[in-house]
Amino acid sequence: MKYEKPFLIQASLKRDRVESYDRYPFSIPAVRALDRLTFHRDVTFLVGENGSGKSTLIEALALALGFGAQGGTKNVQLESAGDISPLHEYLALVRGPAQPRDGYFLRAESFYNVATYMDEVGYLGEYG
Repeated sequence: MKYEKPFLIQASLKRDRVESYDRYPFSIPAVRALDRLTFHRDVTFLVGENGSGKSTLIEALALALGFGAQGGTKNVQLESAGDISPLHEYLALVRGPAQPRDGYFLRAESFYNVATYMDEVGYLGEYG
């Protein structure tokens, strides 16, 4: 089945619900400045300095789309340590007309854990 792109068209911050921009995560520069983020149909790059909010925004988008905060598929979600930003609750998403049945949220931390496990059990061999 062919899907029309993009799956996610736009995300916007529900600014009227934000009580204070002086508290995390709304004090982060990328979040404080967020009004509406329109996604390219093929790929969207988020670029910025360390601490500017790229990862916080990506995590919030993943949570708003139904993925777990620890990464993985929508069907397999791990419990979180409780350090999840509430930003996903303040995002309004505009989705494309056709949606995939599943997906994968790849976090650097999760990939490290998967790669470490695969290396320990010998799946990576000389490539790991």
